[in-house]
Amino acid sequence: MEIEAKFSVLSEDMFRRLVEADRLDAFSLGAARTVHVRDSYLDTAGRQILSAGYSCRRREQGGGVVITLKSLRKSEGAIHRREEYEVPLAAYAPPAEWPTAPVREKVLGLIGDAPLDPIFDLEQTRRVRPVLAGGQMVAELSLDHVHMAAGRREQSYFELEVELKGDGAEEHLLAVVSCLRHDWGLRPEEHSKFERGLLFVGDAAASGRLLTAEECAIVTRIAGRQDLHGRRAAALLALNEGTSQVAAGQAAGMSERRARHWLALFRQKRLDVFPERVLAAASVPSESLDDEAQSSPAERSRRSAALIGRGAGAEPPHGEAIALPVEISPDDQPAVTAHAAAAELESPQLPGGAGLNADDSMAEAARKTLLFHFQRMMACEPGTRLGEDPEQLHDMRVATRRMRAAIPVFQDYLNLEQMAPFVKGMRRTGRTLGAVRDLDVFFEKMQRYLTTLPAERRSDLDPLLEVWRVQREQARGEMLSYLDSGRYARFVQQFGEFLSVPGAGALPTLSSLGEPLPNRLRHVVPTVLYRHLAEVRAYDEWMVGLSVPLGRYHQLRIASKGLRYTLEFFREILGSGAGQLIEEVKQLQDLLGDINDAVVACNLLRDYLTWGTWGRTSDQASFSSSLIVSPGAAAYLAYRQSELQGLLQKFPDVWKRFQSPKFSRWMARAVAVL
Repeated sequence: MEIEAKFSVLSEDMFRRLVEADRLDAFSLGAARTVHVRDSYLDTAGRQILSAGYSCRRREQGGGVVITLKSLRKSEGAIHRREEYEVPLAAYAPPAEWPTAPVREKVLGLIGDAPLDPIFDLEQTRRVRPVLAGGQMVAELSLDHVHMAAGRREQSYFELEVELKGDGAEEHLLAVVSCLRHDWGLRPEEHSKFERGLLFVGDAAASGRLLTAEECAIVTRIAGRQDLHGRRAAALLALNEGTSQVAAGQAAGMSERRARHWLALFRQKRLDVFPERVLAAASVPSESLDDEAQSSPAERSRRSAALIGRGAGAEPPHGEAIALPVEISPDDQPAVTAHAAAAELESPQLPGGAGLNADDSMAEAARKTLLFHFQRMMACEPGTRLGEDPEQLHDMRVATRRMRAAIPVFQDYLNLEQMAPFVKGMRRTGRTLGAVRDLDVFFEKMQRYLTTLPAERRSDLDPLLEVWRVQREQARGEMLSYLDSGRYARFVQQFGEFLSVPGAGALPTLSSLGEPLPNRLRHVVPTVLYRHLAEVRAYDEWMVGLSVPLGRYHQLRIASKGLRYTLEFFREILGSGAGQLIEEVKQLQDLLGDINDAVVACNLLRDYLTWGTWGRTSDQASFSSSLIVSPGAAAYLAYRQSELQGLLQKFPDVWKRFQSPKFSRWMARAVAVL
């Protein structure tokens, strides 16, 4: 993995000053060595390497040749993380003649027998210097004067790269990035030299099809399947022919959002998006590949259209269930799981409520309530994976929280031993989603703060933002790994099957003596609601005065959340006072949530100013000998502390309304209909 930061250097004067610098903030720069490099970027005529998400570079340096294959990934500001494979050669030769190495196998797997030709050339004069911390090399600084040529056109520019080396860690890179941005005023360069070269030579170099000939033949066979994988493959074939994502999604029975997600996933994983067993069944003889490669676009398009029609399947007759493939084995990818199948369905019209009625048993109400929120969790999963709309992640997390909150409400009527694996799956899912969502909330509130600053100060928090980006990428990567795991797939499949059976998880409604036990909603709900109200009001004398511990606000928040969720669970069967009740509890919960967010943000900012990291890690000492100098973060900490103080001052008025007789009358009206 190559981890480096890239910056544009806009003037020769700035370039010269950087060449002559001897320090970058706390880092010293070693002696420079000058290297002259000639690079040629290679690909097939059909751009099979580019289509697979890689660039291939031939570098002539020091009398030898180095072949480098790099993945093309979007940068995070200045920082680029890419897979990188290299092989040295005495002289250039075709890939089949390269020595055995991962780069050889990777390239041959992408291009087969197709020849590699140069797309464009560039020459660089590089001033390379070690970046030292405490005498140890942590990174390498490269100041590049780049010259590109294509036909009669030429272009030159200056660029700076910092790549982790030796004992370097990401915090070293982040510190150098911060110095270059704020002390030197450099602008992050989001494009690699390869991407800039493609822009220079024109779009024709990047106009290859989505699928290589080999991929097209395999995907064509998969598209003949009458299942989820056939529909996905049919969508890829349509996209390969230049069909819009909207049209490809409609033809294959997907939403536009799902088609976009599937396209992004394919660009990342290529054929590995399909399970091994599906690929094995679609293995294509070499002569078939040749036939596919030689067929005309019109022929391929007609085959794609026919396969889309078969693969998408007709709408089932009214009243019939849609059968989903739910077989799971440890070796299967999540593409074959029930949750992936559910996500592929055109976004269903979700019901507006759980469908409770006052004569339902508490156990049946629990099943309906859990199913209602489970469906919402599944509906938000594709958007959560895609990551374009943060509200999808928010809504998926909310649905998971609602399910977890429902268990204590209904627990006296459920077989908790039978429910235990599902509760564990809810908790794990909620925790994984929450790690990303909490970072999003921090970012949203930080952005609102930045809009209050004058334009010249809106970069004050860039160093903190770099640390946040690293943390969020890690949290999102862990979230996607979990959503792709067999553990999550089994939870979704088994829980979905459980919730589809009326009476699932119910305890007996008769005692051991054969006497009836209270279990109907109209009998039980008033008691349940008043118990939750009592749990909130029990904090009355504990929330008075100026010395209320901040942790107590968090405890009250948990109790008020339980009351609100319980009211919302039974909203369908309650009387006219329920709406006012829910709104009043929501105002209390929102205020307590803002207080909690401010407390968490202050702690995170304090840790950042002490250690320069996102939160304190277990191996950090309790005392730091050198604080992080970040006036912008310190100012933001002061802003959040002031905000916290203002929120605490609002609390008594909101809490007083909650204790009022009016609130008690609303509760009485809500349960009177039962």
